Amino acid sequence: MMNNPTKFITLLSGVVLLASSGFAQTVATDPVGYVTFSAADGVDAKFGIAMEQAPLFIGSAVSVTAGVITLPVDPSAATNGHYVQFTSGALLGQWFQVSSSDSTTITVAEDLSALGAVAADSLKVVPFWTLSTLFAGDFPVSTDPFSAVAQVLFNDVTATGINLAPNRNYAYHDGSSGFVAPGWFDVNNAFGGVQDDVLVAPNSFITVRNQSGEQYDCVLAGSVPTDVLNISVVADGSVANDNLVFNPYPAAIQLSTSALATVVAVSTDPFNPVDQVIVYGTPTGLNPAPALNYAYHDGSSGFVAPGWYDVNNAFGGSQDTVTIPAGGAFLIRKGAGSADGNWVAAIPYSL
Repeated sequence: MMNNPTKFITLLSGVVLLASSGFAQTVATDPVGYVTFSAADGVDAKFGIAMEQAPLFIGSAVSVTAGVITLPVDPSAATNGHYVQFTSGALLGQWFQVSSSDSTTITVAEDLSALGAVAADSLKVVPFWTLSTLFAGDFPVSTDPFSAVAQVLFNDVTATGINLAPNRNYAYHDGSSGFVAPGWFDVNNAFGGVQDDVLVAPNSFITVRNQSGEQYDCVLAGSVPTDVLNISVVADGSVANDNLVFNPYPAAIQLSTSALATVVAVSTDPFNPVDQVIVYGTPTGLNPAPALNYAYHDGSSGFVAPGWYDVNNAFGGSQDTVTIPAGGAFLIRKGAGSADGNWVAAIPYSL
């Protein structure tokens, strides 16, 4: 099984949250709980956000026209700090950032009806996590904004190729320097203003770079996901391409039941895999490389049994029971010329 030194799943309670905005007439009853993610000193710890903010609305669309969704309640509290996630229909699991709202509608940039959304599709409206809501003020403080002791690194999900590096770095300052306001700031542009409201997208992991001198524990409380998340997996026609993804649930997922085989092409030659799932082992130091490579074989070679296998040890037996922990970061490496896909990860628990 995959080592799990940086993430520990904790209690999933049966308590529920009720919406407390203009959406209050529609009750959001997702169960709540918490997960603890830990980053040792001197280590880049990678994890995805396996809990949601409490939904503002859960229900069905009255109508969908282009990018405009009409709802049965007043959705005007929704801003571009929220996203719409479909929970049924052709767009099951897909999410779209809100661009505007009024007393009856929410608008997104995409043409939802052209993508297949119709009236009566169920959906929910969820606030994005932000730097300030995700870390709730307990992140290690960099008293010198020009020498950050801990950072949060974001991936560039639009980049192509392999071994992709993060493209945005943020740290937390207490204002004591007199040069930078208290709050989150851009490490590469310390005078760029407070970055507390930077959004954390729900389709990729983040990295906590901890150089504070002691272990940092992030206790993330929120709503337990009760609906599947649909993550786009992109290939490139000429080169291999890494998709920086994660287990979106607060419980481990097993390769054989993860639905990853729907987006990882079958490797008929186990010694020349087409696509791979590449996971991180025990993180050590900064910029750790993923360590464990898995591919999917159909058994046609006669040398390797059908199912998941270790690319670095093809004769090591079935790897179907390998698990990726709650929020565990990993890569889906699509081979050159492989097909795009959508990974709809099966929920690994019942509530």
